[in-house]
Amino acid sequence: MYFNLNTYLNLLSLVAMAVVAFYVVRSKVKDENLRDLKERVDILEHKLEDAHKQHVENQKAISNLEGQLQTYKEIPLKQIANSLTELSASNGQILAVLQSSAAISAEKDLKSQKIDTQTAEH
Repeated sequence: MYFNLNTYLNLLSLVAMAVVAFYVVRSKVKDENLRDLKERVDILEHKLEDAHKQHVENQKAISNLEGQLQTYKEIPLKQIANSLTELSASNGQILAVLQSSAAISAEKDLKSQKIDTQTAEH
């Protein structure tokens, strides 16, 4: 086989073109991968910001609920129950007094009606 300078130059240029083509394709793949990764990072950063905002809102809601719970813990439920029992008993006494008062008033009305009718007859 006889190789001359042109053949060597042609082989060398083919190898160089192949190497250049390989690096061009590789760099385009890297660029696409980098772009894709940047987009994913942007999406994840946005989701992270949203999650952080939601976390802050949840913390506010939790602290609000803890305050309400503390308020409910401070309510003396046993004293309220005792007070309601006492109130019910006193209401029963008031009702009994009102009923006896109504009965007395009704008796007085009956006596005055009898007296009025007796005087009206004379």
